[in-house]
Amino acid sequence: MTIPPPPAREMAAYYPAGYYGAPGERRFPAPVEYLQKKLYEFRVRRVESVAGIRRGRVLDVGCGRGGLLQAFRRRGWEVQGTELSDQAAAYARQVLQLPVAIGSLETLDLPSGHFDAVTLWHVLEHLPDSEVLLAEVRRLLKPDGVLLVGVPNFGGWESRFCRDKWFHLDVPRHLNHFTKAALRQALSEAGFRDRSWSGFAPEYDAYSFVQSSLNRCGLCQNLLYNWLRGGRAKIIESDAGLEWQKVAVVLLALPLGLVSLPFTTCAGLANQAGTMSVLASVERLRQSPSPRSQC
Repeated sequence: MTIPPPPAREMAAYYPAGYYGAPGERRFPAPVEYLQKKLYEFRVRRVESVAGIRRGRVLDVGCGRGGLLQAFRRRGWEVQGTELSDQAAAYARQVLQLPVAIGSLETLDLPSGHFDAVTLWHVLEHLPDSEVLLAEVRRLLKPDGVLLVGVPNFGGWESRFCRDKWFHLDVPRHLNHFTKAALRQALSEAGFRDRSWSGFAPEYDAYSFVQSSLNRCGLCQNLLYNWLRGGRAKIIESDAGLEWQKVAVVLLALPLGLVSLPFTTCAGLANQAGTMSVLASVERLRQSPSPRSQC
């Protein structure tokens, strides 16, 4: 957990308007967004495989721009998203025409046992009380429902090597930091049984390796990310005197990108990747055997 956590009233300042991207523009370069689209489709199939169904009702908590939810809809699912603000939901609502409710999940009063699947795709790390959210998700899922969770892997090789230079540390936006053991415990305590783990999220891991390595080299923290995003998601505004560092980024980014491919593949196979995801099912209550009758 990030200690001390910033006061709740200050959190909005760490999510500037450009963090989500305007409805009429791309958030990332076109090749990255195309890759994301294909990976979202793959993740929908993973959910279907564990759930044992081809379509149903899905809730995407913190759906952002709605890419994962749109992939579910293309597969024939009935979809519902949530976000904390109209600004965050603007693209999903206006461009993708997705139904997105505004507010924290606990305040939306959604019906119990209504969804076949719930997704928390890089959401848990942003919340101070993951236990509260997981308990609410458990209530909303059907008895045979499936939960998909994706988070940065605080116990992975990249995190341990880069330490405070790790791209996915992202404090103070990230309030919780999960190892595999910690996430498994959180799910178990909320009434879930983990079914399938994955250490492969190329759109996160390859870039994180490059940016974390650049940070570790002593360049300005997350300079490449801020440059690609046009500075719209920055927390610290100053860019003074960084022209030489931008030259260094250009020279280093390509070779680091090539190194990232074998590194992230090996890290994923060893469960040591920069991010991790898990599919979990609702844990059925075990009934105590009835006592034998006494003769």
